[in-house]
Amino acid sequence: MKSIYKIILSLVFLTSSVACDSYLDVNDNPNQLVALPSGDLMLLGTLLANAQIQQGQLARTSMYYTGGLIGLQLVQETLYNYNYTPGDSNAVWGLIYNGVLVQNKEIRRLSPNVGILQGIIDVNEAMAVGTGASLFGDIPYSTAVPDNPGVGSPDPTLDAQADVYAALQTLLDNAIPKLQNGSSTGVTNSQDNYFGGDEDKWIAAAYTLKARYYLQTKQYSQALANVVNGINSSSGTMSYNPIGTVQDGNTNILYNFVNSSRAGDMTGEGTFYRDLLDVGNSNSRNNVKTDETARRNYSFIDGDGEQAGGIDDPATPMKLVSYEENLLIWAECLLRVNGDTQGAIDKLNELRAHLRSGNAFNNLGGGLQYDDYVLVDFQAGGMENMDNITTDRAVLREIIEERYVTGFSTFMPFNDARRLRASDSDIIVPFPLNTTSATMNPQRFLYAQEEINNNSNLPDPIPDLFTPTPVNQ
Repeated sequence: MKSIYKIILSLVFLTSSVACDSYLDVNDNPNQLVALPSGDLMLLGTLLANAQIQQGQLARTSMYYTGGLIGLQLVQETLYNYNYTPGDSNAVWGLIYNGVLVQNKEIRRLSPNVGILQGIIDVNEAMAVGTGASLFGDIPYSTAVPDNPGVGSPDPTLDAQADVYAALQTLLDNAIPKLQNGSSTGVTNSQDNYFGGDEDKWIAAAYTLKARYYLQTKQYSQALANVVNGINSSSGTMSYNPIGTVQDGNTNILYNFVNSSRAGDMTGEGTFYRDLLDVGNSNSRNNVKTDETARRNYSFIDGDGEQAGGIDDPATPMKLVSYEENLLIWAECLLRVNGDTQGAIDKLNELRAHLRSGNAFNNLGGGLQYDDYVLVDFQAGGMENMDNITTDRAVLREIIEERYVTGFSTFMPFNDARRLRASDSDIIVPFPLNTTSATMNPQRFLYAQEEINNNSNLPDPIPDLFTPTPVNQ
């Protein structure tokens, strides 16, 4: 990771990778770096770096591995066929370490007393590093960005995946009082692309993130304890909101991909996900209480250009931590922790009410029917239990399937598939393998090639694509 030590001032990253120059025009000479007066000028850069982590190339790759997209040609076809290389991780690895961790360290140095700013970057860091831990397993964190870095600095050690998750829980615990009690001086709407400096929304997002990570580590009681304080309305959803113009590259990340030189390299046509939502498919999730036509239309990605108002429209916000996710964590944990089947159904129905309200996604045509479920629907022979499994497993299966379709374009389906493989294979979403030679779905992404080249502390041999991360073994 010595390459990280060469990028201490991340303005280079900000101006070249996320095209934020209009926000960081602090220098008459763009080739000469200057000292920044305060950390708030770097806030937008670290937020946008995290948006790329959450919704960029590896998110699309995770959709290849969970039945959401098909890679048709060139690199995307190679990835789809499980021919993943360490070089495919370089961009996201750099965003986590250079784009978020290095920038956050500088923000903390420049503005140590701006409480809300400090709380925001803590939550943002927890999201970025938590995604890194979920995708790669053991990663550098505690020693990743030393105080006085240089090319002669020791190689950073790897923290155990479980230790990274624990550290992030502490980071979030400490972020919450900063947001509650800190000064908001220096945080503006233009710099906080997610919440415009609204500390209450950041606090709720922090609790939902805590619940997300406890869910990923199967600490369901702790997840339940935190989700109750999480995002409680659609207005509290944390989204990357496209900024600027298409020419600046600051639009919806899916739009940028399907309208680039890589247009046509992938598609949503013919996928398991699309068939699952098709009312004409006898194996779909539609029933007399559910019509997924509108969601199917909204989420269609043809790979050749955006659908106006759809998930890849240039102006469509991209959800990072959502109200829907919070409700589904709550539903799952009520059932797992308390055996509260009716409570789980009630939370599922809260989500279904949100879906039929039309506020969850743009309705481009088709049904928005999401009638409330009742207990009998999940009992043996009910519409959601035609194979006569136990009632609680039928409810849990529906929750997991709803997470699968709700989490489209995010890492949620990939994380759930790996979390549930060993313990809950009876209710896992049955998306197919992409190749006849594979015997299981990918279980992680590979360490970045740049890290392999520069960090002697990486394991030897490097875990392959089908080796479960420690928390999923």
